[in-house]
Amino acid sequence: MKSRLITLITLFLLCCAATSFAAHPLSTDDAGTQGMLKFQVEATGEFSWDKDTDNGVTMKVNQQLLGLTLTAGVFDSLDASISFPYLLQQVKLNDTTIQDENGLADITLALKWRFLELGPVSLAIKPSMNIPNGDRDKGLGAGRTGYATTLISTVDLKPVTVHANLGYVHQDRIDTDRADNRSDFWKMSVAAGVAVTKSLQIVAEVGTTTSTLQTSNVWPSFVTGGLIYSLNDKLDLDLGVRGGFNKPATDLTMLTGVTFRFP
Repeated sequence: MKSRLITLITLFLLCCAATSFAAHPLSTDDAGTQGMLKFQVEATGEFSWDKDTDNGVTMKVNQQLLGLTLTAGVFDSLDASISFPYLLQQVKLNDTTIQDENGLADITLALKWRFLELGPVSLAIKPSMNIPNGDRDKGLGAGRTGYATTLISTVDLKPVTVHANLGYVHQDRIDTDRADNRSDFWKMSVAAGVAVTKSLQIVAEVGTTTSTLQTSNVWPSFVTGGLIYSLNDKLDLDLGVRGGFNKPATDLTMLTGVTFRFP
């Protein structure tokens, strides 16, 4: 049961963790960068609910992920970012609370290099590393370092913009987790945004990832929809909802965030 819980938490963090996103509430990144000596601060909140019944045992997982991501433009085409996720989670088996923890989860360091611009098409690559500072015994982290690389494409066909991500993740495991959980998996997603007005954008995405559970070949898949409202060219507010397509995916996640860019 504990390994199953770790798997659920890992899947949640894979889909929702506070890495530097294209534009929250999306989890799909775009190929854009901040620009040299320009900065962005993104504060997000993601509130999820999941329920799963197996062999007469019902597990309910409620999680709240509060994220803070700081992004700096090193060069015009290169960004560096650091993400601090704070995770609160409650797990119940048949309405009996077996876990109620909160604390800092694994910190993520990332670089994003936009290496190609050809008309409306941009391509970028984003390597990242998870630092295992979250307490694994409390379900707040993996307990080992993780690495990932994501290939990002953006096609800007105003007023519509389309993004696609293909990512590979390697997550080191402690000995007791290796038998039940994969160390290598893939992530894929496609997102689109439509500018309704100068200030309002409608966004949507679909995504999937390899199951971290060794015994499952079902890829957890999700769909997200939301709105981004720009108060000005430096401040955005967003709101969204994410739903799971299949049983392994988190049932429902509500998303909200604030993004500030400077100077």
